[in-house]
Amino acid sequence: MEDYFQQLVRSWRTVTSRTVREAVAVLLLLIVVFGSGFSALTTYAHLAVFDEDRFTEELAGIFDDEDVHRLVAASFTATTVEMAELPVTPAGAAGAQQTIQQEIPAVVAALLADASNDRLLERAVRQAHRDVLAVEGGVLAANPPIRSVQVDLGPIFNQMVSELAARQELAFLGAAVPPADAGEVTVLQRAEPGDRFWEFLGQLQDRRSSTITLILLCGIGALLIAPSRTRVLWSMGTGIVAMAGILGVGLYGSRALLAVLIDDTDTVRVAQAIHEALLGDLSGRLVDMALIGALMIVIGATLGWLWQRLGPTPPEEKALVGAETR
Repeated sequence: MEDYFQQLVRSWRTVTSRTVREAVAVLLLLIVVFGSGFSALTTYAHLAVFDEDRFTEELAGIFDDEDVHRLVAASFTATTVEMAELPVTPAGAAGAQQTIQQEIPAVVAALLADASNDRLLERAVRQAHRDVLAVEGGVLAANPPIRSVQVDLGPIFNQMVSELAARQELAFLGAAVPPADAGEVTVLQRAEPGDRFWEFLGQLQDRRSSTITLILLCGIGALLIAPSRTRVLWSMGTGIVAMAGILGVGLYGSRALLAVLIDDTDTVRVAQAIHEALLGDLSGRLVDMALIGALMIVIGATLGWLWQRLGPTPPEEKALVGAETR
C-alpha cells in the first residue's frame, strides 16, 4: 500500500510538472507570436514610413498613376477656372472654361510624366512627409494639427498655365494672378483611427530591438521548458503563419476602409494608390514572415516524425511492453 501511494505521488508530481511546463511554454509561445507581429509592423514603420528617404523612394512612382493624374487635373482645373473668371472677359474667350476643362487633363498628365519634373515631385513628397509626421517627445508620430494631406505642386501648376497661355484663346491667363494656394492638391483626408495606429507604431519603434530580443529569449525558453520541443517548434510556426495572415487581412481591410472614411471618389482612389505603393513593402514582409513560419512547421513536424521512428523508447512505453510480456 505504501509503495502504491509513493508511486501515485511520483505520478502526480510528474503530471503537475509537465502541466506547469506546458502552460509556461504556451505563454512564451503567445509572446513570440504576438511579438513577431509587433516586430514586423514596427520594423516596417521604422524603415519605410518614418524614414523620409525610404518614404520618398516608396512613393517615387505615385505621380505615374492615372488616378493621381485625374485628381491633380481636377484641382488645377478648378483653380484655373477661378482665374479665368476675370472682371472683364477678354474678346474671344467666351468658351474659355470649356477649353480649360478639355485641355488641362492632357497637359497635367504630360507634365507629371516629364522626367525633368522628377526633382520637383520628389520635393513635394518630402514636404508632405514632413507635414504629416512630427516629433513628439522624441518619438516620430502623426502630426495632430494636420487634418488633410496636401502636396504643393505650384511649379507644375505654373508650367501648365504657361502652356495654356501659349494658346491664343487662353492667352489672357498669362496676365491672371493665381491664388495663393494654386497648385496645392489635397490627396488624403486624415482619419483619427489611422492617426492612432501610426502613433502606436511610433511609440513601439524605439523598442523594436528589445522586442526582437524578447522574442528570441521566449522562443528559446519555450524550446527548453516544453516537454515536446518538436511540438513547440511547429506550434510556433503555426502561430507565426496565423499572425501573418491576420496582419495581411488587416492590411487589405484598411485599404477597403478608405472608401468609407473618404467621401470623394477621386480622393479615395488616390488614397488607395498611395496605400498600395507605401504598404507594398509590408506585404512582402508578411509573406516572408509566413514562409518562415511554414518552414518552422515543416522542420518541427519532420523532427517529430524522425524522433518517433528513430528516437529512444519513452519509459512509459517500456513499462507497457514489459507488462504485456509478463
